Amino acid sequence: MVSRRVPNNLTQSNQVGEALAAAELAKRVNKNAKLHNDTDSRYVLNHLSTSRQKMEDTGYIGVPNSIIIRAMVAKFRERKNVSTLKWVKGHNGHEGNKIADLLANNGAYMEDDEPLNLEIPRSLQVTGAKLAKLTQKLAYQAFRSRELKTVPRRSRTDEMLKATQSEAKEAFGETPTVDTLWTSLRGRDIERNTCYMLWMMMHDAYRVGSYWLKPHYAPEYQERARCRHCNGEIESMKHILTECSSPGQKEIWEMTKDLVENRLIPWRTPSVATILSSVKPIFKNWDDKRESGKERFFRIVMTTTAQVIWNARCERVIQKNNAEFSPEQVKNRWKKMINKRLELDCLMTHRRFGKKALSKKKVLMTWKGLLKDEHNLPKDWTEVGGVLVGTVL
Repeated sequence: MVSRRVPNNLTQSNQVGEALAAAELAKRVNKNAKLHNDTDSRYVLNHLSTSRQKMEDTGYIGVPNSIIIRAMVAKFRERKNVSTLKWVKGHNGHEGNKIADLLANNGAYMEDDEPLNLEIPRSLQVTGAKLAKLTQKLAYQAFRSRELKTVPRRSRTDEMLKATQSEAKEAFGETPTVDTLWTSLRGRDIERNTCYMLWMMMHDAYRVGSYWLKPHYAPEYQERARCRHCNGEIESMKHILTECSSPGQKEIWEMTKDLVENRLIPWRTPSVATILSSVKPIFKNWDDKRESGKERFFRIVMTTTAQVIWNARCERVIQKNNAEFSPEQVKNRWKKMINKRLELDCLMTHRRFGKKALSKKKVLMTWKGLLKDEHNLPKDWTEVGGVLVGTVL
């Protein structure tokens, strides 16, 4: 029996660990002997059976973890005798499954000291895609993937991704992959203009602060680098979203804190990494099950608060010549956006939206315990007009 850690240069996920374990099994068992494996991983079963032919026909274009899956398939193809796999239900008393879980848990705490050999013998390499199976979408994905390999990485983007992963690990106990973070920034629960704001934040690409201090800019442009409300401090997204003394910012973060703590979510001092990691929160109940309603609420309220602050700052600086909003004005904007989102959620449960409609259960669980006079509302309040978020109103 063997335990080992998934190398740090590979995606840290259950699926990757399961595929690597299957490949290691095929490698270690005598090639001339029959091999039977009971597994609770449908990921491994599907990629070795029902999905394998399609992936090979399309050249593994767009397939996550394709390098690992190719290596796993090749290890099984190298075998000279029959290999069989059987699905068993996980955490259901199966003795082999218990041992596998124990070994996997031990491996998670081991040092990453031995590189994995994922090379595939030339005779077993399956390259290219069948022209008959290639669609315009797949061709575009292939060309784009190849071009991206030639694009140099942005150091500021990498730093922000690492900071976001570190914050997520500390706040939620799990580290999201880079691909997961990019996908989550475009999540259905986040408004389009907010998705763009988060994307720019992840790239650290907004023209604020030190950007305007470049020597070729005229003095009147260099003045834009400093915050007029904070004794000329050089701006940054961190300063704008979480530190600026301009009226309203502190107040709406306090209101956000009230809502978050009302849902029994531990509050963390907001930062750029906190906001970015909120797109993929993980909250579990006492039974170790994900609380999707609480996760959705946290994602909505944190990104909405950041959007309100950013919009108010841009309007103040660009349109109002740095004239301050009153705290009440900013608070009312925040309340309006939160309640507008609640109203939109209710409207999106209507059956006229068909498959795109939100489930009523999801909406009810998202806003549970936060509504004004909720004890007087019917059990299904999604069709009741004028429902408002009431914790801080």
